[in-house]
Amino acid sequence: MSTVARWASTILGILLLIALVSLPWIRLNISPSVPVGLYRLTTLPSIITRGMLVVVPVPRSIQGIWPRLVPLLKPVAGIVGDEVCIRDGIFWIASMNYGSMDTDSTASDVPHLSGCWIIQPGTVILASHAPGSLDGRVFGPTAIADLTAEARPLWTW
Repeated sequence: MSTVARWASTILGILLLIALVSLPWIRLNISPSVPVGLYRLTTLPSIITRGMLVVVPVPRSIQGIWPRLVPLLKPVAGIVGDEVCIRDGIFWIASMNYGSMDTDSTASDVPHLSGCWIIQPGTVILASHAPGSLDGRVFGPTAIADLTAEARPLWTW
């Protein structure tokens, strides 16, 4: 193995370790749901708003798809009172198209959402416009009490 290959392997290993540890104040995101990069983690504000990036533990329904030790970093797409619909295989939140319901998930215990509903108090819908995202289209509403931090980009690429 060449020196360059060893160096690249070492750097990749360090980056994966950081991603797996997810320090309480910084997060390396390698998922395509939001831009790849470093994010500063802060305490959640008292009011959760649409568009805010949040950290949430991996829901039980996708723990066989995504590593349980790597919390998810997702944008808040829907807040209390917003209508969520699945129509013709498309995920809609507050009349905004979040793309296909198709995901990379093949797990049988993943919820299969259908129809329309209103987001209830104490919950949000986390969703990204990224194709195949493991988000609210897969695991449904998320309790606000389960959110652990707000994430703000420091350096993305």
